[in-house]
Amino acid sequence: MTATAQPEGARRARILVVDDEHQTVKAVKYLLRRRYEVLGATRAEEALELLTHTSVDVVLCDQRMPGMTGDQFFTRIAEEYADTVRILITAYSDMDALVRSVNRGRIFAYLPKPWHAEELERVVEKAIIYRQECEMCRSRLDRLRLINERLERTNEDLRSFSHMVAHDLKEPLRTISAFTEVLDTDYRGTLDGQAQFYLDRIARCSSHLQSLIDDLTQLGEVQHTGPMTEAVVLQDVAAEALSLLHARILSTGAEVVIRPLPVVLGDAQRLVLLLQNLISNGIKFNDKEVPRVEVDAIEGPAGFATIRVRDNGIGMPMEGRGRIFEAFERMHSRSEFDGTGLGLAIARRVVENHGGIINVDSQPGLGSTFEFTLPVAG
Repeated sequence: MTATAQPEGARRARILVVDDEHQTVKAVKYLLRRRYEVLGATRAEEALELLTHTSVDVVLCDQRMPGMTGDQFFTRIAEEYADTVRILITAYSDMDALVRSVNRGRIFAYLPKPWHAEELERVVEKAIIYRQECEMCRSRLDRLRLINERLERTNEDLRSFSHMVAHDLKEPLRTISAFTEVLDTDYRGTLDGQAQFYLDRIARCSSHLQSLIDDLTQLGEVQHTGPMTEAVVLQDVAAEALSLLHARILSTGAEVVIRPLPVVLGDAQRLVLLLQNLISNGIKFNDKEVPRVEVDAIEGPAGFATIRVRDNGIGMPMEGRGRIFEAFERMHSRSEFDGTGLGLAIARRVVENHGGIINVDSQPGLGSTFEFTLPVAG
C-alpha cells in the first residue's frame, strides 16, 4: 500500500481507537503505528476525556460497548469535534445501529467486524486524505473571507472617495456652466464666429462632464444595493421612468409603450434607473423619424419574470453584443450619439444585484431587444 505523503516537519495524523477489548485496541495500534500516532481507549467516557485535551484526526469506534454504544458516542462528539473524521466498526447484524450513526453521528465510513488489516488501512487512509482536503478547503475559505473583508473595506473607501470627488467637481462645474450660460445669453450675436464656437464647445463639454459625474456616481451606488425583499409594482416604476424622460420624449417625438408589467422583488429606485437607461438608450440610438420603444413582460424561469425593452433603433452587429454592458464601451463615437458609455453598465449592475441576468438581441438597422429577469413577488 502506498503511504500518504507527509510534508516535511508536519505532525503525523493522530488516530483514536475506541473498543472495550484491549486486544483489539492493541492490534490496531500495532498495525497503524508506522504511519500514524495512535491513541487508544476502552470506554467511551475515557475517549471523551481524551478528546478534551488532545486533537484527533480520525476516531475508530466499535458499536457494541458497555455504557455508551458507538453511535451514541459519535452523536456526542459530532458537534463539539465536528472536524474529527468518524469511522464505525460494526457487525453486519448491526445495520440499524449503522443507520442511526450515519443519521446522528455523521460517520465517514464503517468497517464490518471482524475487520481485515488491508481494509482497515485503506479506510483510515481515505479518512486522513478527506480530513486533509477539508482542512485545505477551510484554509482557502478563511483566506477568501479575509480577501472579501479587505475588498469590502476597499470598496467602501472608494465609494467615499468617489462621493467626495463628485461633490468637489460639481461645484466648480456648476460655476463654469452658469458663467457660460450668462455669456451665451448676454453676448450671443455680438461675438465673432470663432468665439461663439469656443463658447458652444465649453457648454457641451461642461454638460458631458456633468453627465459623466452623475453616471459614475450612479454606477458606484448600484454596486452597494442591499437585499431585494420589497415588493415593487413595476408598472409604477415604468411610469416614474417616463416622467424623468419626459423632456427627451417630447424633443424627439418618440413613442414609448408600456404594457402590463408584474410585481417584483427589488429596489424601486434602482429599477427606475434601470428602465430609464434602457428606454433612453432606445430613443438615443435611433435614426427613425419616430423613435419607438416598447416595454412588456413575458414568461420567465421559475420564480422570475422576464422584461423586454424593444426599440426600432439603429441596432448593432452580433460581435458587439458581448461588450456593450461594460463601462465606457461604445459602439458609436460621441460625435454620432451623445452619452457617457455607462448607461448599459449601470443597467447590468442593477439586474445582477437583483439576482437576474440581462441579454440583448440586435441587428444593424433592425433595432435592439433587451431582456432581463427579476424575481417575482409572492
